Amino acid sequence: MNLAARIRRARRHVGLSQSALAQQLGVHRSCVGHWEGVSNSNPRHDRLADLAKLCVVSYEWLATGRGQMKLGHDPLDDIPAANGRSIDDPQALRLLGAWEAMSSHSRIALLGLVEELASLRQPKRRREGSALGAIIS
Repeated sequence: MNLAARIRRARRHVGLSQSALAQQLGVHRSCVGHWEGVSNSNPRHDRLADLAKLCVVSYEWLATGRGQMKLGHDPLDDIPAANGRSIDDPQALRLLGAWEAMSSHSRIALLGLVEELASLRQPKRRREGSALGAIIS
């Protein structure tokens, strides 16, 4: 079940129309229609969290499809999303898809490369400190 179908199911779970849900979320009805439609339009993660609360469903289920739909179950049964965030960036989704297709050996190599590239974006003083720390230890 994709995100659009989960949003529709959650809304119907509490008996709200698209208009009623939109009003409670402070958005236009057309937004809810786009979220539930084929337009591939997704709500921001904070809006998705508000939607989960209003519809009394698990954020994890709504955002990812994992775990139980209804609240009131043991949350330890859920598989948590990465740091409680849903991924709505198309490039991040592509990266995650490629990551999942890689062997563990390739993942280790790529992770080292990505961490090195990320460290180059840190302020110069911070890089020098971490490089110095690596030399000392």
